Amino acid sequence: MALRSRSRSVVMLLALAAAPLGAHPETPEARAEFDRLIAEFPNEPDLRLRRAEHRIESREFDAAESDLRHARLLAPRDPRILVAYASLALAREQPEVARQRLAVALSLAPGDPSAHILRARASARLGEAAAAHADYSAALAALPEPSPDLYLARAALPVAPELALRGLDEGIARLGPAAALVERALALELQLGRTDAALARLDALAAGAERKETFLKRRGDILAAAGRAADARVAYSRALDLIAAQPQWLRESPATAQLAAELRRLISPSR
Repeated sequence: MALRSRSRSVVMLLALAAAPLGAHPETPEARAEFDRLIAEFPNEPDLRLRRAEHRIESREFDAAESDLRHARLLAPRDPRILVAYASLALAREQPEVARQRLAVALSLAPGDPSAHILRARASARLGEAAAAHADYSAALAALPEPSPDLYLARAALPVAPELALRGLDEGIARLGPAAALVERALALELQLGRTDAALARLDALAAGAERKETFLKRRGDILAAAGRAADARVAYSRALDLIAAQPQWLRESPATAQLAAELRRLISPSR
């Protein structure tokens, strides 16, 4: 029985050690088992590292730092530990300390995407948009399947709108027309006064939609804001025509009825 229990512990240890940084117990029972494994295998730095990350997320900062100290004694040149220290510094609102840790981590593991992302966030908090942009770009280049959120985070930096747009188009070319990326690009086109470019972005969003009425309403709003009232009325009228072609139960649904009433108001000659 004791041998079977120990074999189970070894299997769990190997699974936790192989898990991506960020995987952690989500229930009290799992956390208790995790703590028991650390007690049984106190010289496994990966276990300490993963518990430290969980403790950072739980805002148990002192306990996390204790785990990181133990992990660093066991693996003094593991750059992941320095990345975790940087994560702790950011959680404690110490972005400059985080950047110092990450500089060392990146000297040990050049191109590590997690280190670049954390350093981008630290630089953004320090108001250094160019440095943050460079680190986000390095992370995106290194990741085989980046999240759209990273492209959005880079575009949200206070950089020139044209630079932000180029970055979003890079994401759209790589990931496809993710709605969040296209929406942000559309907003930037409007910010730059590029009405036709914004409408082209809107068309890309509408292409995959089963119902087009709300997109036509948005098209009309964009045209109206640009002073193109006649074109706006055409868009509003097309939206009303689409609603009229829907089954009665759909036309009479509260959301559709409200949209139709708003469209009729917008094309009313008295406006």
